[in-house]
Amino acid sequence: MKLSISKSKNTVIYYVAESYRKPNGTSSTRTVKKIGSEAELREKLGDGVDIKAWCQEYVRKLTADAKAHKPVPVELSLIPDVPYEKDVIRSFNVGYLYLQRILYQENIGQMVKEIRSRHSFQFNLEKIICDLVFARILDPSSKKSSYDYCHSLLEAPDYELHDVYRALDIIHKEMDFIQSFLYQQSVKCSQRDTSVLFYDCTNFFFEIDDEDELRRVGFSKEHRTTPIVQFGLFTDRKGIPLGFNIFHGAQSEQISLTPLEQKIIDDFNLPDSRLIVCTDAGLASFDNKEFNSKTHLIKKSLNCITTDYITIRPLKKADTATTEWALNRGRSLALEPIREEENPEKVYTEIERTGWRTEGSSRVFSLDDIDEDDPENYNRIFYKEKYVIITPSGNSKNKGKTLEERLIVTYSIKYKHFMQHKRLLTLNKASRMIAAKNSKKIDLKVSDNVRKFIKTSTVDSKGKAITDSSNRYSLDEAAIIEDSRYDGFYAVSTNISPEVMPVKEIITVNKGRWEIEESFMIMKTEMRSRPVYLQNSERIKAHFTTCFMALQVLRILEQKLNEKMGRIIPIQQLISTLRKMQITSIDKYYTGAYTRTDITDGLYDLMGMRFDCELLTKGKIETAKKISKKSFKKFIKPQKYCYF
Repeated sequence: MKLSISKSKNTVIYYVAESYRKPNGTSSTRTVKKIGSEAELREKLGDGVDIKAWCQEYVRKLTADAKAHKPVPVELSLIPDVPYEKDVIRSFNVGYLYLQRILYQENIGQMVKEIRSRHSFQFNLEKIICDLVFARILDPSSKKSSYDYCHSLLEAPDYELHDVYRALDIIHKEMDFIQSFLYQQSVKCSQRDTSVLFYDCTNFFFEIDDEDELRRVGFSKEHRTTPIVQFGLFTDRKGIPLGFNIFHGAQSEQISLTPLEQKIIDDFNLPDSRLIVCTDAGLASFDNKEFNSKTHLIKKSLNCITTDYITIRPLKKADTATTEWALNRGRSLALEPIREEENPEKVYTEIERTGWRTEGSSRVFSLDDIDEDDPENYNRIFYKEKYVIITPSGNSKNKGKTLEERLIVTYSIKYKHFMQHKRLLTLNKASRMIAAKNSKKIDLKVSDNVRKFIKTSTVDSKGKAITDSSNRYSLDEAAIIEDSRYDGFYAVSTNISPEVMPVKEIITVNKGRWEIEESFMIMKTEMRSRPVYLQNSERIKAHFTTCFMALQVLRILEQKLNEKMGRIIPIQQLISTLRKMQITSIDKYYTGAYTRTDITDGLYDLMGMRFDCELLTKGKIETAKKISKKSFKKFIKPQKYCYF
């Protein structure tokens, strides 16, 4: 602040003024408050006071108080009960500035610069990409609605709506480059752990009747019969998105893994010489396992990456011999001692083959010897393992080959109780459906998980045909007993030897798969990635590219905030906080218009941008904008990319 003096023939008036920068970049000065005229101050202070010196000291004290965050008197030119101007936006979201900080830490400006070198366009692609990411997190909707919403941000769009659709065409052409560039730059602003990669697929349905090259009818996870688009996603061990692919709905998800993984190996410049790919059972084909059981030469490089795999092995779909071995509880010598006619060596050999072990003990257990009411056993994992030979099936391109893999089966009392509780809920639902006596509802509206416990009978116990639909359905006791056989059991297969990774680590790695499931949940719920208000296949792919970028930015911000605060912040709370962070303009100032919380304090500590204040000067707001656009001075030059 500084002293401003206005002189006229009759009086001299003293003001407190401050310098500021106009939106066009030019500097100017504005009045903060009026101190008073010389006559007024003379009457107040007396004749012996140097008025100018006193005013200078007054301004100096105000400046010092402002720097020390002490209350400073300000003047607001407000008139009560007078409406403000029409069509003037007075409330602005500032939560996007924290997202913008992550984007610029990933050098999005440099990314757009490289894209521009390959395309000719006049619109502001950098701003459009940023706004699409912000809108997808803060107010997900159609591209037109997103364009309208972005006018409520502090930095309004400087482009037209038609530019957004043209930008989508560019984004589609640069999908592969965007993914590899963002990964290589993200290592500077977040801790990426690519020693383990998780891969899974989901699909998004479209409410259309006719198929096209991308939107095709296929297996829908929501059991819909409308065309779908499939989305495959790789995340690192911390759950941060790494790369994705889009493929049509009729394609098997199993063949989607290796092309994207090969692209990541060739283009992403991973720091690891060995990585583990972890998938669910639906992606555990022989070809995928074979691909992840060897060393890969990186394209245009002398370096290599060795890949291993960990996949779920569903016991209910295993062959009879494997299922019997997996569910064998092991012989309890306490309950079934060795008989005289038995060969002890053969008995102990069989106990070793079918018995169970646990971390921290050299004993071989029978599950019948475990006290399941003992709290110490509740969280223990019991396991057995063996090597098996697998062969390709169907249309595999590796016919004639075989693989040896390690099959690990675990048993957990905690998991057993979970499965029992889950089945009880399903049985309650099945019972309600049967009691409803609604055959159509049972036939058409019940999911497979419920349907498998409902038995349909055409004749009664006396052999007479059932004509009344209310007596046709009952709980299938045989199906319930068969399902309960698997309570507490879980199996995975891997090519990693016990010397490289013991069972406990295998289990820990596999548990991390929940991160990618949560990412899909965020995309479908919080970010509302569908419905997609686009018809062109290329623009649909571009839409999912911006969804991927938004998910990556959000995950990085979540990780950094959790590390800063020293605890886990639910990502839904983080999103809700960012959406509510509004400031309102008052005269030449702003004021925070949201609730200050631990999360807002954590964001301030993390980024150095604070908006939960009673009054904010325009200078503070401009400073926050500059902070949010700071890139790392040391730019990582990406390697050359190959395009697919």
